[in-house]
Order: sequence, then C-alpha cells, then structure tokens
Amino acid sequence: MGQGKTVCLAGHMATGKTATLTAWLKQAGIRDEIVLDASQEEKERGHTLDLRCAAYESSGTRFTLLDTPGGDEFSEEMIKAVSVADLTLLVVHGEKGVEVATERAWEISGGGGRSTAVFLTHLDSENVDLAKVVAEMDDRLGAKFVPLQLPIREEGAFTGVVDLASGQAVRFADKSNKDVPAELADDVETWRARLLEEVSAADDELMMKFLEDEEITQDETVAALATGVADGKVFPVLCGVPSDGKGIDLLRKAVEGLTPTPDDGGGAARAIVFNLDNDPYLGRLSYLRVLAGTVQEGKALVDIGTERKVEIRDLYAFDGTKQKRVSEAGWGEVVALGKAEELTIGATLAAAAGGEAYAMIPFPKPVYSRTIVPKSQSDVEKMSAALKELSTAKATVDVVRDPVTKEQILWGMGDVHLGVFVERLKNRYNVALDTHRPRIPYKETIRKKAEAKYRHKKQTGGRGQFGEVVLRIEPLADEEFRFIDEIKGASIPGQYIPGVEKGVIEAMEAGNLAHYPVTNVAAAVFDGSFHPVDSSELAFKLAARNAVRAAYDDASPVILEPVMAIDVRIPEEHTGEVVSDLNGRRGRILGMDPEGRVTTVRAEVPLAEVQSYALDLKSLTQARGTFQMQFLKYQAVPGNLQEKVIAEAARDEE
Repeated sequence: MGQGKTVCLAGHMATGKTATLTAWLKQAGIRDEIVLDASQEEKERGHTLDLRCAAYESSGTRFTLLDTPGGDEFSEEMIKAVSVADLTLLVVHGEKGVEVATERAWEISGGGGRSTAVFLTHLDSENVDLAKVVAEMDDRLGAKFVPLQLPIREEGAFTGVVDLASGQAVRFADKSNKDVPAELADDVETWRARLLEEVSAADDELMMKFLEDEEITQDETVAALATGVADGKVFPVLCGVPSDGKGIDLLRKAVEGLTPTPDDGGGAARAIVFNLDNDPYLGRLSYLRVLAGTVQEGKALVDIGTERKVEIRDLYAFDGTKQKRVSEAGWGEVVALGKAEELTIGATLAAAAGGEAYAMIPFPKPVYSRTIVPKSQSDVEKMSAALKELSTAKATVDVVRDPVTKEQILWGMGDVHLGVFVERLKNRYNVALDTHRPRIPYKETIRKKAEAKYRHKKQTGGRGQFGEVVLRIEPLADEEFRFIDEIKGASIPGQYIPGVEKGVIEAMEAGNLAHYPVTNVAAAVFDGSFHPVDSSELAFKLAARNAVRAAYDDASPVILEPVMAIDVRIPEEHTGEVVSDLNGRRGRILGMDPEGRVTTVRAEVPLAEVQSYALDLKSLTQARGTFQMQFLKYQAVPGNLQEKVIAEAARDEE
C-alpha cells in the first residue's frame, strides 16, 4: 500500500460541499455512481447529516475526502473530520460570505493552527465580490486570506480565473486563451502583491527577495505557499462553481499540491478511530486513519486506552464512495474496520500497549434534552438495543435514566439533532418514540432540627403489630444522608434498628412537600418502645417512616433545584443582550472572558431556566453563540416559586 492524504470539506449548509466533492471525484476519474447523502433522513432533508468518506488515487497517493454537515448542531461530524485531516477545505458561499458554520469550522481548523484553504462557490452569481468576501473573512475570522485566483467574468458569465502565481488566465472553455482581461490588470497586480507578501513570510530567503523587489518565480511561490499552508500560517482562496464543474479540476490539482504530507509514517502500526457508523449490511464500522506503519488483516492491535486486543478482520477501503475489501492499509490511509464492536471514538490503536494517545479535537458536551417514551409495548422491547447501537456511535448523543424523576432522557445538541436521531430510530429499527420536556429533578431538604414520636400499633386478631420510635432530623451540610443509632439501653432491641433505618430511608426517598427525594439530612433514633410479642422489623419500619413525616413539617422544609454552571461563547457584539437574558433567567454572572472578537460569559443558572437554551441562544445571537453547561449544585427554590413547584408536582401525581 502507498501513502494516503486526507482532505476535509467543512462549512455552512448549502455552500456546495457535497456538490464540490462529487464533481471532484468525477474529475479525478471515478466513473461509478457517487452516493454521499445516503440515509433516509438525509434524502428527506436534502443535505448532509453524517460524516461521509470517499477516495481516489492520484500519482501514487490515496486521497480521502471527508464530507461534513453544515448544520451547527452537527458540529461533531466536522470535529471528527478536521481532527484527522491533513488539510481542511473551508467551503464558503461566494454571495453569502461568512456564515455561522463558517465561523465554527474556522475555529477548529485554521483558527486552531491547522492547515486550511478556502473554496469560494457560486461564482456564477453576478453579486459575488471577491474583495468584499475576502475582507469579511479577514475581519470575521481574524486571519489574512490569500486568493490564488481571480474570477474572470465575461458578458455576465463566469468563464475562467486568473492564476495569480503564474499571472496567466485559465478559461474553462478555451484553454489556449491565457490573456488576462485588461480590466483586471490592476486587480491582478494588487492581489499578486498580497500573495507574494504572505508566502514570502513563510521563507526567509523569499522575504529578502520580496523586500528588495527581486523577481520571485512561480516555482518559488508555489513551494513557499505549500510551506505556509503546512505550517497553518497561509490560507489560500480558490474559486469555482461545483454544480457545473467550473474550477473543480483547478481546485483538485491545487489541493493535491498543497495538502501537507503526514509526519513520517514508518515503524509499527498505529491508527486512530475517528468515526463510527452502523452500516445496514456490514454492521458497526469503525473508521480508522492510519498514523504509522501498516494495518493488516489477520493481525491484532491494542487499544492503548483499555489495553484490550483488537483483531483486524474485515477491512474496507473506499473507491469513490463504494467500499471494497482490502487486506491492508498503509500510512495516511483511511479505512473502515468491521467486527470491532467494542471500539469507541478517539481510541488509539497500536502494535503494543503503552504509548501516547492521538489527540482529537475535544467534542462539545450535549446541551439539549428530551424525555423519550416508547409509543407501544413492541417499541419498549426494541428500544434499549436500538438506543445503545445508535447513541454509542455519536459523541454528542447520550441516553441516561434520571435517578430522581426516573425518566429516560435523550441528550443532544438541539431540537433538529434529536429530531434526526428519533427519526433514525424509526427508520432503521422501527422504534417509535414520543418526546417531551424533561421534568426538573427537584429535591427536598430541611433548614432546622425537629423531633417526633410515632407509635405504630395494629391489632387485627392473632399477633398484632407494635413499634414506637422517637427520632430527630436535622440539616447535614456535607453528606446526602446519615443515619445515627443513639439508643441506649433496651428501649428498642438491636434487631429492630435496621427496620428503623429502612423506614427513615423510605420516608426520605418519598419526600413530603412535593414528593421529591430528601437530601442533606441526618436522622437519629434516640428512644422508643417495643412489645415482646407484637414487635417486628416491619412494625418499626412503619413507625420510623411516619415519625420522619411527623418531624418533617416542623423542620422548615424547602424545595431544592439543580443549578448549572454555564459558559456561553458569543461574538462580542451580543454580550450585553446575553448577559441581560441570563439575569432574566435568575442567573448569577460570575465573569466575562474576552478573547479577540469573542467573549465567554460564565454564569450559574437554574436548570429550569435553561432547558431550551440551545434554541433560545440561537435566536438571541443569530445562531452564532454556543454554550456548554454542567451540573454545579442544588440550591433552595425562591419562596415565590416553591408553591408553584408543589402545585405542579400535585398535578403530575394526579
């Protein structure tokens, strides 16, 4: 096997990423049918939802192209692709310019110091202004972008480009006509000077030539450009129209030359699992990027995180978008591995245990949740396996059972993200689910000490029931619950104390104000009485449970609500309205951290106020804001809201 290189296409929705990749493969010689948006959910929506792979060979190098979704809730797919790409091609709509997912893609690619180029699409529109788009990218993305081509427009049509490295025109219809239109002469001179200035900054000798106005050759320009791209310091811009193939061949050749060669891939086999998929015919597939050596069928690698042996059995390479069985994969190549169910995204595989894990870009945590309820008994029976199979293939999807509300909660990045997931459960596994907003997992506690005595006595003929308990409950700061046996003497025999403890625990789990579990309470039993015949563990359990309930009302009970620590990352111009909005959600602002044109607002906010924040923040910031949150603590619900919580709990119980 030879060496491989990987290019990721990223950017906003409807910029033409999939169309670009399709035209690219055709011009690279792939004659088979090219199918990228293959799932039922993608076909129905008309755009990409999952990371897709395709490959072709050029001059002995296997090029893998990774197509990614442009929806901001599907950023996981972009992160996976950029993490293993040698070059990210940021696809930008020439007329619309920088959009939400453009910014997101830039943050993790060029903004993170990774090799990145830009492809401007929709150049057939007369409203495209190259200088305006480049200036917007410079401003919004905080870097200096370098066009390699200027579009030629003749009689209103996009007919070719001027190659700024050579200074010659390339027309799509007439390859022999290399004359630059006279009206572009000044622009060519201006943009060529910008190109030479930026690429010479990547080479000391070239910089001297540039400063001394010496001629810089085309070969020197191209070599310095490749160096600057590899170092993540120069960001070239190319132009085209993927729908009719204009500029795609020039794009392909430019990218093939600009894509940095991966680090030395000699030595023992090493690979990273960067994606998981559930193929309807092949089952679970683990996508590998070979980092070093050769991955061979029939041999074993070690997951260095778990030290578990992984047998390399079914190995699939890509020919266009089709999968074909192969016996090995060489350095830099991307392949899919079958029959390795235990692998997770981010697992590093190596020839031997130990060694350093490959560092993928961190995934965001899911921030939007919905309760899922099976629609029928048959859905109940199939749901668990289907949920596990689909959710374990995604880093930003999680399924948990809330220990307080007992609801099954599905977590994702937003309503569209979860909507696609629920549709996929129906389409692939015939599992139908209803979804609704989760109940808040409130808890209860007490604010002062209280005592109570309760005698459980029942006589129904034959042996009766008797148990009397005197106990104390009090606030406990550093533990959820503590049971204390303070019985001295024989007022309650030792064999009945476990029954007392069980009764206390049952009362705590059931709550009283709104029937939420009680926390941060110590319960001490210090007196009582028994009957030599009628007492039993059950009788003392019932007595203790009722004693707690009796004491509870005198202990100043209060409802507790979960509070989240939230970091909201927004363009600086939205800081004021976001802070104001968080204050209106009973939030407490902890600080603001400006970084360039972006500000991170840190706050504490009750969960009840941010259950739909993933949607609200979009509306507030034109979808440019992102946030992460995690559970921080429980705190008392304000008095004016406590009665509302109690009333809602009563309605739920009915």
